[in-house]
Amino acid sequence: MYINLLLLFALLSFPPALFGNEELPDLESNLSDFVREVKKIEVPGYPHAFNPSIIRWKGKILLSFRYLPDLKNKFLSCIGLMFVDENFESAGDPYILPLKLSSGSFPSRAEDGRLLYVGEKLMLVYSDCKDVKVSRGGFRVYITELLHNGSQFEIGPEICLNEYPQNDPSRREKNWVPFDYNGELMLSYSITPHTVFHNNCRAGRCDFISTSNKAVDWSWGELRGGTPGLLLDDNRYLSFFHSWIDMPSVHSQAKVSSHYFMGAYTYAADPPFDLLECSPEPIVGTGFYHGESYTPYWKPVVAIFPCGFLMDSNFVWVVYGRQDHEMWVVKLDKKPLLDSLKTVN
Repeated sequence: MYINLLLLFALLSFPPALFGNEELPDLESNLSDFVREVKKIEVPGYPHAFNPSIIRWKGKILLSFRYLPDLKNKFLSCIGLMFVDENFESAGDPYILPLKLSSGSFPSRAEDGRLLYVGEKLMLVYSDCKDVKVSRGGFRVYITELLHNGSQFEIGPEICLNEYPQNDPSRREKNWVPFDYNGELMLSYSITPHTVFHNNCRAGRCDFISTSNKAVDWSWGELRGGTPGLLLDDNRYLSFFHSWIDMPSVHSQAKVSSHYFMGAYTYAADPPFDLLECSPEPIVGTGFYHGESYTPYWKPVVAIFPCGFLMDSNFVWVVYGRQDHEMWVVKLDKKPLLDSLKTVN
């Protein structure tokens, strides 16, 4: 970790003009050996869809995605759904969910949905802005049940999680990590410390459950929520996080930009849900960072952003957004992935 911190300090201490391309870091120079393959996911009719989540539903695979209908208006944001087959190809017509909050007086600003089951209920957890005039403090985490009408999904009541410990009216809330615990909705408010709330899926109040603070050896920024947590075995949940740091690289053409990273972590299957293991370094596959670049809609980024995963006994498939304009899936060998995690003390 000391060496990594020195490298980061050096990168941030020198102006980008001092770096030749050969000296700038290439984030794909150290590929993870448990990455099997990566594949781009296309959503017909919705170019630039990004930040997908995924879940199995009645023998099918359901994918959610984020879509900006007007790239010049960054606060107009929708969440859509589409079935995909086992090869992550479209298996049904995509459509946009009518998420407009209860007033319906302004367009959707829904961001970065996560799909999960809470008991038998299929739930969507996402961020949206409750204020007519967009503000940081207006963004809160919402939940809604997805109900299938025979042809497509409809939404239940949109519940704003607006009553919880540490509520700061000026803070933008997003990326809480949802997971099912014995049929109840739990949400990790933060990963370090691992602070967990409970919500009953009927009202906006979240009750404090537990917090645990363990030192995580990770040199690429604060651990932030990514995918829902899924029960790995009798003792652990598995989830994937994102983090970011500002740095120059070959991917940012030597400009200091926010570079996003992905890692995995496990936590205990019972309260206080202690962190158990964490990736020692970013998970990287071919094409994570090299590829098409786009005009940023909010700020320059070099970004991957995981929001969901599937797994079986041998493999894990993580779906992620790339550059806020693309959707991809990465297939991981499960045992080598888990073996790569380091114990958190």
